[in-house]
Amino acid sequence: MAIIKVLSDVIANQIAAGEVVNRPASVVKELMENAIDSGATQITLIVKDAGKTLIQIIDDGCGMDRDDAKMCFSAHATSKISSSDDLYALQTMGFRGEALASIAAISFVELKTRRKGNKSIGTLVCVEGGQITKAEESVCDSGTSISVKNIFFNTPARRNFLKSDSVENGHITEEFIRIALYHSDIAFTYYNNEKVLFKLDKSIIRKRIKDIFGKNYNEKILPLEEETDLVKISGFISKVELVRKNREEQYFFVNGRFMKNNYFANAIYRAYTGLIPDKTYPFFVISLKVNPKNIDVNIHPTKTEVKFLDEKFIYSILHAAAKRCLGQFSLETEIDWNLPTTIEFSPKPTNLPPKPPTINYNPHYNPFNANTNFDKPTAIPAELNIDLPSVTNSIKPTKPYQIANKYIIVPHKDSFVVINQQRASFKVLYEEFISTSHSTIKGQQLLFAHNHFFNPAHSFRLLELSNELANYGFELEYKNDGSFDITATPSNLSCEQSVEAIEEYLNNIDNSNNDLAQRQHKIAVALAKRLCIKSGDTLNEEQIDVLLSQLYTTAQCEFTPLNERIITRISSEDLDKILS
Repeated sequence: MAIIKVLSDVIANQIAAGEVVNRPASVVKELMENAIDSGATQITLIVKDAGKTLIQIIDDGCGMDRDDAKMCFSAHATSKISSSDDLYALQTMGFRGEALASIAAISFVELKTRRKGNKSIGTLVCVEGGQITKAEESVCDSGTSISVKNIFFNTPARRNFLKSDSVENGHITEEFIRIALYHSDIAFTYYNNEKVLFKLDKSIIRKRIKDIFGKNYNEKILPLEEETDLVKISGFISKVELVRKNREEQYFFVNGRFMKNNYFANAIYRAYTGLIPDKTYPFFVISLKVNPKNIDVNIHPTKTEVKFLDEKFIYSILHAAAKRCLGQFSLETEIDWNLPTTIEFSPKPTNLPPKPPTINYNPHYNPFNANTNFDKPTAIPAELNIDLPSVTNSIKPTKPYQIANKYIIVPHKDSFVVINQQRASFKVLYEEFISTSHSTIKGQQLLFAHNHFFNPAHSFRLLELSNELANYGFELEYKNDGSFDITATPSNLSCEQSVEAIEEYLNNIDNSNNDLAQRQHKIAVALAKRLCIKSGDTLNEEQIDVLLSQLYTTAQCEFTPLNERIITRISSEDLDKILS
């Protein structure tokens, strides 16, 4: 009896969905790319419950007739390619015909579509778990509206692997940004749980960057342009003052398709060598136009990895273009090209004779009558009443003292203790924030609200955690343009430090589903880092005594919460080894 069987189309599509659709953000990507391929000029994204309940895409593209509306849910049904040669001449976002079949296999899908040539009658198609349950005429607008509901309803194990709503919303927003960022000639609107997160009008790419990331980006980005026979490069890179501690705000596009390419990113990093601190990364949005025959986008199901035929040459061109851009524009910022090139003099009057200069002096001054002490002998050290220590005298400080504005030295019998003042202060403040994490720290109200655009992918996490942050003195208000107004901050923390603390907090928790204790630990770390005494700060005796007394009352005072050593004891034996 044969044991090998051919899988049914439903099961095969569910397996394929595991490659194409691994989370709600994958659905958003595939459907928005289809909308772009349809020639849409306006695209609306609607999301509910992080895409688990609803993902809807509405576009004003070409639409489909009844036959195409039913056929599009079949596996490998596509209008983009007809032969293998077409794979190397692709100009569209989608082409394999896997997306709709895979999405329909693990969800409930409702499709309404009408071709622009038709009057008011379009087509309604409903699919449940890969099976078409309804296909009929329907009154609808021209274009396409597709709704995906209850994703992974028939594969509960995969649904259980989804992260929290804020994490999944972050991934959805990132996919939205990738698509909207490049296609600035298309208007986009993004609703999440009935709240407008983005409303982007048609514009040029520079304005689209400003609309997404905030108006301060408009002043901190530099245009990058280069064209050769191999590649046409365009886009923007950031000035040296706009850097981040992660690589999130970096976007490469090839022929309109977002891609991940660490090799090309390194070409950009090298251009910043010596200009930005270590372990910081610039912002960039860079588009590459190459001959489709010289790339392969069909090497990964999500099509975010692209293989280049001439990647080494493109690397060199990209690096040279970025380096020249930074050099050119940094020079222009130092030279005011609007200064006049000639020196202007006031014209000399022709009807007046020149006047000789006048000198003011005292005719009765006699330097020999001045009260001077030139003949007074210079004091010698013995007359200054200074007790210079002799070689045999030993200096025995009895109090802690500071050296190099970095360490505190505490003598103790035949040894001494060295304390790192910044780490000690960090430890003390961290313990204070942790101990008060269950109560509310009253923040200081700002006279004027400080407006800031946080990373859009973090906005959901920030909205979700705003009540927790309020316990530490932060008060934030979400604005319709996607920014936040900071109206209160913890005492002694400036607006800039508050923004840095919140961004570090979000960066550390966004990619994982942390529990409350972990979140309290990370916000305490972020706040303590910015409020602690720094290396280089001068401390007086009273400040040293207070710091040490607070440090000794903490548990495990020898190490910080990040497992960094605070205290080191050096004995006479240690000194013998050093000086031997």
